Amino acid sequence: MDLDRYPHIAEIEHPRDIQGYDPPQLTALAEECREFLIESIGQTGGHLGAALGVVELTVALFNQFDFLSDRIAWDVGHQAHVHKVLTGRGPQFDQYGLWGGLCKFLERTDSPYDHMGAGHASTSVSAALGMALARDRMGQSHAVISVIGDGAMTGGLAYEALHLAGSLDLNLIVIYNDNGMSIDRNVGGFTRTVTRITSSEAYGHLREELKRVSGHMPFGSEILKSFKHMERSLKDYFSPDVAAFFESLGFHYFGPVPGHDLKDLISMLSHAKSMRGPILIHVHTVKGKGLGPELENTFAAHAVSPKKSKAKPVKAKPVKATKSWTQVFSEGIADLVAKDPKVMAITAAMSSNTGLEPLKERFPEQVLDVGIAEANGFCSAAGMAVGGLKPFVTIYSTFAQRAFDQLIHDIGVQQLPVRIMMDRGGFVGADGPTHHGVFDLSYLRLIPGLVHMAPMNELEMRRMMLTAYFHESGPIAMRYPRGDTEAMSWEGALEPIPVGEGELLIERPGAELVLIAVGSMVSRALAAAEALAGQGVFCNVVNARFVKPLDERLLLEQIERARGVVTLEENVLAGGFGEAVLRIMADGELERPTRLLGAPDRFVGFGSQQDQLRDAGLLPEQIEETALDLWSRIMGKRPQPQRRPA
Repeated sequence: MDLDRYPHIAEIEHPRDIQGYDPPQLTALAEECREFLIESIGQTGGHLGAALGVVELTVALFNQFDFLSDRIAWDVGHQAHVHKVLTGRGPQFDQYGLWGGLCKFLERTDSPYDHMGAGHASTSVSAALGMALARDRMGQSHAVISVIGDGAMTGGLAYEALHLAGSLDLNLIVIYNDNGMSIDRNVGGFTRTVTRITSSEAYGHLREELKRVSGHMPFGSEILKSFKHMERSLKDYFSPDVAAFFESLGFHYFGPVPGHDLKDLISMLSHAKSMRGPILIHVHTVKGKGLGPELENTFAAHAVSPKKSKAKPVKAKPVKATKSWTQVFSEGIADLVAKDPKVMAITAAMSSNTGLEPLKERFPEQVLDVGIAEANGFCSAAGMAVGGLKPFVTIYSTFAQRAFDQLIHDIGVQQLPVRIMMDRGGFVGADGPTHHGVFDLSYLRLIPGLVHMAPMNELEMRRMMLTAYFHESGPIAMRYPRGDTEAMSWEGALEPIPVGEGELLIERPGAELVLIAVGSMVSRALAAAEALAGQGVFCNVVNARFVKPLDERLLLEQIERARGVVTLEENVLAGGFGEAVLRIMADGELERPTRLLGAPDRFVGFGSQQDQLRDAGLLPEQIEETALDLWSRIMGKRPQPQRRPA
């Protein structure tokens, strides 16, 4: 970066300095940012049009807010190039998109000013919603802003979040960057006048004063209703489609605001940050502003091809009573919520079935039901984690699949400590193939850095919930089945299970086989091992506890001693627990005859859980039969039944 050519960018020692700039300085800074992006991305290639459209908006935002304390979520990520320039990353643009170079989108590890990663679209409002909830829960007062545009408003997740944010009446500013065809009727100067009046400080005081005194006046509620109707009618008339829609969601709508007029933008943002409640500012911008009329607002402005460059990659940065499993969870989460106000339980229209209803009644501020909007639930949980809360997303395993992108993009990539509690892990009986939770061991195991565990009983589940509570280095999940488990009691305080620590449950001298089970399959493995011992076939039994990371030391030690291996999981075999065991055997250069037991490679139909387990070959007698067959092939004989002592 030639600092002599861009003196206003070069003189920024701290982004907070921009708050003291006068109008001529702000204008000059915006012009330099536009010229710099056209030059630098013209050399490297990449997304350009959307960034050029928000130059003035970004400068205005940094003039009005301090993003070390205030929070901003950009959506889509390539709108944030000016944000990067203003936060000291201009010199890195010669490595834009290269191995080890500057991220083309946003990464939380890249800068303290990047509060939320963004590479896909439609996530910013949901993430900002979570940040706003965390701010309020933590008793803080900073601003939270979402900048959404460049097609991101076509994603359903955005509307799910808008609906929830409006209904919660959060202090949240959403800036809709409309850089395509206008979706409303812009009637020019008078529209701008209405926006200035309704967003002004005096008008805001009038609105709040009317709210205050209306409760003490005869017909006060009717007067307030008439005032709101007048305001709504003005906005509806001059922006009939957009204003009515966003106002119906509970937002104060202002716009359209000319997106390349710094004076208007600064005035609007100044008023917005003094107001309370959810605010939506509709900004009209030109995509590719500065590229010339032949490219502006065209597809060609979206991204440019690289010119020949001498840029070289930089080095990468190190970067015998029973209770239901759901009841066990309900009791565990209640204990956590009661002792820590930072714990938030999130559900998607399933508070009763996931055991959160009693909690909702006792601690309503620590339970959030996002409705049938799983992606919003996971994404807002990511925002809560950014804000310092301890989110526990409580969801059926099958419904978590609907938020797979958020699991990877918004939680996994950013290594956020979101706790994922997955009810109905395994076969679910009559609800059938759409509700079976037989995929999560596979689809969560593939996410780098995510911890996944499964308890064998009540005590282990309660300890795993503590493991999740204390885990801060990234996402952690726990799956548990539908149905009942043996009620247990214990003495003393519960302790978390160290991440990745398995347990040897049965160790018999000279055992030829080792049964390695996880979660709901552990009890069946124990039953099968007991039956096999009666036939003279002795097995060691390992409770893996963790699907990821595996206890490699324990498993390799047991596999090395055995002559055959059987793995057991209530999950599809493809990419599942058994394949993970095979992987460590390969890495450890251990060759043993092995059988993998799990759900078949097809969708298992309706029926009882017993029927479905039988279909998958996962009942204790079927496990016994599989192990016997493996033992016979290894030993070259059939076992002789052992006489039991009288």
